[in-house]
Amino acid sequence: MKGIIISILFALSCSLGVMSQNTKANGRKLFNEGKYDEAKPIFEYLLKRNPKSAEYNYWYAVCCYETNDTVSGIEGMLKFAQSRRVLNASFYLGKFYKEQNNYPLSLQYYEEYLKIGKDEEKLAQTDTLLAHVKNLLRMTKATEQVVIIDSIVVDKNKFLAAYKAGRDIGRIYRTTDYLGENLIADGTVFVTERDNDSFYPRRVQKDSVELVKLFHATKNGSEWSRPMPLNGFDTGGNDNYPFMSADGATFYFASDGEGSIGGYDIFITRYDSESQRFLKPTNMGMPYNSEANDYMMVVNEIANIGWFATDRRMPEGKVCVYVFIPNSVRKTYNYEVLGYEKMLSLSQIGSIADTQNDKEALRNAIQQLTMLRYEQSGVKDAVDFEFIIDDMTIYTSMSDFKSKEAAEQFKKWQKNSYKLSVDKEALDKKRMEYSAGSVADKQRLAGKILNEENRLEEEEQLLYELEKQIRKTEYEFINKK
Repeated sequence: MKGIIISILFALSCSLGVMSQNTKANGRKLFNEGKYDEAKPIFEYLLKRNPKSAEYNYWYAVCCYETNDTVSGIEGMLKFAQSRRVLNASFYLGKFYKEQNNYPLSLQYYEEYLKIGKDEEKLAQTDTLLAHVKNLLRMTKATEQVVIIDSIVVDKNKFLAAYKAGRDIGRIYRTTDYLGENLIADGTVFVTERDNDSFYPRRVQKDSVELVKLFHATKNGSEWSRPMPLNGFDTGGNDNYPFMSADGATFYFASDGEGSIGGYDIFITRYDSESQRFLKPTNMGMPYNSEANDYMMVVNEIANIGWFATDRRMPEGKVCVYVFIPNSVRKTYNYEVLGYEKMLSLSQIGSIADTQNDKEALRNAIQQLTMLRYEQSGVKDAVDFEFIIDDMTIYTSMSDFKSKEAAEQFKKWQKNSYKLSVDKEALDKKRMEYSAGSVADKQRLAGKILNEENRLEEEEQLLYELEKQIRKTEYEFINKK
C-alpha cells in the first residue's frame, strides 16, 4: 500500500513538472512574440510557485513594465535577475531608472548591458537610449538659474490668453484665427509690432514626409510678399510657435527635430542681417524644456518678463504657462553643491518657490507684470472713470485733460491705483490664510502681513500726493490760459 502511494505521488510530481514546463514554454513563446499581456499571468503563476527563479522574476517584471502595470517590486525583481546574470535584466533596469528620472543609475545599467549583452537589437537600442540619457543628465546638470514668477494652467486651445506680454512685443495669433484655415490647428502666427513682418507655420512635403515648417513674409504697402521658408537651418523635424524679439535678431521657436529631448523643445537662434540667414539654433535647455511638449517662448525685453508653455505633468487638453525673469547672461546652478535630487527638481520646475531666491528681482518683476496686465485688462480711455478736479469739474475721459503733463500723471495714477488694488487683494488672502492657519502658519505670516500693511500705507500716501499733483498741474495749466 505504501509503495502504491509513493508511486502515485511520483507520477503526480512528474505530471506537475511536465505541466510546469509546458506552461513555461507557452509563456516564453508569448513573451518572445511581444504578447506581454497574455504572458504576464503565466509568469505570475510560475513566480508564485518558485519565487527564487531569476528567469521568472525577469520575465514577470518585464511583462509588468511593458504593460504599464505599476505593481510594486519591479525594481527588486529586475535587480535580483541581474544579480543572477540574466543578461537582459540590465537593459530593463536602464529603462526602469530612466522612467524614474534616475539618470545616473540608468546610465550605469545601460553601460553594463553594452558590455555583457548578446541581443543585437537591444544593443542597438541601448546605444540610442544611452545617448539620450547622457543628454538628459548633461542638461539637468546645466539647468539655468531662472526666477519663475507664476504658473497658469489653461485650456490648450486658449493658452495664448495667458500671455499678457504687452502691446510693444507684436501680436500672436492662432493660425486658424489669423489665416482663416484649419490646416495647422495647433500653430501660431507672429506679427511684428510695426505690422511689416510675419512668421508662421505651413505644411510641406520633404522626402515623401509631411512636416510643419516656418515661413516668413514681409509687407510692402498693404500687400504681403510671397511666404519664404526661413533661411539658414533645417532641424529635420516639425517647427512651429515663432517669436521674434524687439531687437529684430533674436528668434525663438519650437521644434521636435534634431536636438529635441522629447516632443517640442524651445530653441533660440539669431538672424544675421549681413548674410540674411539664421544661425544654427540652440536648445534652450532646462528648465524651459522637458521630455514633454514645450513651446511658445515670448520675451518682453523692456519689462524683462518671459513666458513659455508646456504640457509636462498636465492632463489631456491642458497646458501650463510659466512666467519668468529672463537672464541677460545665462546662469546655472551649482550641481556639486545642490546634488542630483535638488537639481532634478529645479530642472523640472518641481517647486516655483525654490526658484524665487532673488526677492528684490521678484518684487520688481511682479510690479512690471501687474502693469502689463493692466495695459491689456480692457481699460478704455473714454468714459471709464470719474476724477474730481474741483467742486465744479469731474473728468470722465482722457480727452477732458487740457494739460498733457497732467494727463501723463493721471495715467501713472491709474496704473498705480490698479496695482494697489491687486496688492490689497493679495494682502486680504494672506489675512484669511492667517485666520485659518495653524500656530506655525501664524508665526510665519505675521511679519509678512505687517510689512505689507506698512508698505501699502506708504503706497496709498504716495497715490494721494500724486492725485493732488494732478489737480494742481491741470489747474495751473488752465489758469495760465
